[in-house]
Amino acid sequence: MRLKDLDTDRECLTTPQAEERSHLSKVYITHLLRSGTLEGIQLGREWLIYTDSLERFLAMPRKSGPKGPRKKSTVN
Repeated sequence: MRLKDLDTDRECLTTPQAEERSHLSKVYITHLLRSGTLEGIQLGREWLIYTDSLERFLAMPRKSGPKGPRKKSTVN
């Protein structure tokens, strides 16, 4: 996309700013952008994330992921 496609009526954050605000990793934020879960625009290798889209995502209840290696079940 190009800068002309940017919605100038909406506030944007850079990926590092979104990381700091959300405490999510850059890889996860990029995944959310590519999947369409977050709205933003890619400029070269960088992303601009619409602040309102990030705030809506953060307000949604989410289930936490696994906290470590899974225990292998032992079937005898």
